[in-house]
Amino acid sequence: MPCPARRGESLVELIVALVILEIVGAAALAAALTVARVNRHAANGTADDAARWHDYRTAESSSGCVDAVLPDSIPLRFLATSDRPPLETLLRCGR
Repeated sequence: MPCPARRGESLVELIVALVILEIVGAAALAAALTVARVNRHAANGTADDAARWHDYRTAESSSGCVDAVLPDSIPLRFLATSDRPPLETLLRCGR
């Protein structure tokens, strides 16, 4: 007596395939949400970076720094913002 041909997929195979697709979809969604959050954080920090750069250039071109007779380094402190930590740097003045 010949064996009947088993064709098609079983219910277990279909469930396993759906679970795998669901895991891949959840991972892709988590990655997309993380990318969106990081991009939003970086865009907000850009304004802070521009303000810090402006303050640095203003201090660098001030008359007290430009006209200094002896070379000197003065500390320049930037306060923490919601998107950037506090920053302390040295500003070189003089010739």
